[in-house]
Amino acid sequence: MAEHAVPAPTTPEEADAALAKALAVRVADTRFVLDQLTAITRGRNPDAARCPLPPGLGEALDLHQVGMFGSSMGGAEAAEVMRVDRRVRAGLNLDGTWFGRVLTTGLDRPFLMLSADFDGPDEDETWSQMWGKLRGSRYWLQLKDSRHLSFTDLQVLTPQAGTPPADYEPLIGSIDGERSIEVQRSYVRAFFERHLRHGDGRLLSGPSPRYPEMRFLP
Repeated sequence: MAEHAVPAPTTPEEADAALAKALAVRVADTRFVLDQLTAITRGRNPDAARCPLPPGLGEALDLHQVGMFGSSMGGAEAAEVMRVDRRVRAGLNLDGTWFGRVLTTGLDRPFLMLSADFDGPDEDETWSQMWGKLRGSRYWLQLKDSRHLSFTDLQVLTPQAGTPPADYEPLIGSIDGERSIEVQRSYVRAFFERHLRHGDGRLLSGPSPRYPEMRFLP
């Protein structure tokens, strides 16, 4: 079988089209998963064999309390899924550039924007644009000394490889990887506790002495 390489985009227009296509595929995949989970809650097994479901599986799922978050394009995906599917009640973007129709339509449900540390020209203008389009409960946080890949496993794995900090800090920041994970988990949990589980989410009320790395913007 012959193999054919897929040519990389060579113009800004081609790059935008490729991103739009990738986003549309991800959104469709997410909605497909939600559809299948809905079938399970109704007692139907969506797999090809149609085997009986384990007892109680459908009752264990609460699709009235669905939240979604992702990093990079996954963050943009979370917003775009919320735009087209009201089953997702709250969303969170971990340092992803915003694109798609949501930049025009905005969102009317809770959303948390968690960005890497930036200063001056490093700021992504789509974040300010999206902030003005959020009509529900909204939060904009910034993780001090982080970079774009601080929201991936690389923040922990790269230092273990013996790579000099000067080589990886422009990508993953100077924040300690384990500490970064702890801080991120605390705020992601607080957001979904407040907006999906009716908790107080007190961490979202303002800066905390427990987590001085987290800044509240704007």
